Amino acid sequence: MAKPLVMGRKEIAHVYNIAPTAVSDRWIPRGTLSYEDAVIVSGKPFWPGGLVVDCALPEGGRGRQLDLGRLEALVQEQGAGVQPKSKGELPCMVGLQEVAELFGVDQVKASQATKSAQGMLPPADYELSGSPVWLLETVLAGAEHTEEVSRAARRNPGAWELRAGVVEDLRHGRYAGPGSAIKERGKKAAEADVTLEGA
Repeated sequence: MAKPLVMGRKEIAHVYNIAPTAVSDRWIPRGTLSYEDAVIVSGKPFWPGGLVVDCALPEGGRGRQLDLGRLEALVQEQGAGVQPKSKGELPCMVGLQEVAELFGVDQVKASQATKSAQGMLPPADYELSGSPVWLLETVLAGAEHTEEVSRAARRNPGAWELRAGVVEDLRHGRYAGPGSAIKERGKKAAEADVTLEGA
């Protein structure tokens, strides 16, 4: 299967020459994009690349103008062979929060494993909006190696063990664990905290 083009806020901002905040502050409220169209990985939304490309207005008009040079560079960087237009066309993807759940460890250990000289985790398939993102199948293909390295590491108490239930939940779209929802930021997050305190 060809690797799909995927974009988070920063990638969208890059190919449209806008600020990353414009995606959540203007595009989402105006209906240009929707969180319903995105996959949520470690609390961040990522959209299928073809859908994002289709947001461009006709050339020469005002507003959303796609920088084709930047788009081509992003396609090359990701090694993308297809530009899907719906999230249903995307393979299952995971970030650090989901990887931690897959192996029953905390997120700090998962993050440290990405920097491990032992190559505990396979290289990420994507770097999206500053976060490593893997295809689930990449992580599963390297799971035996990950488990072996964790058992061999003397300074790593508690071996990593792949949890079949989490694998199945991710594969079938039932995963509701850490990272499965967008974490509110800024004013909305502060309002949510106040509501929780007053409850």
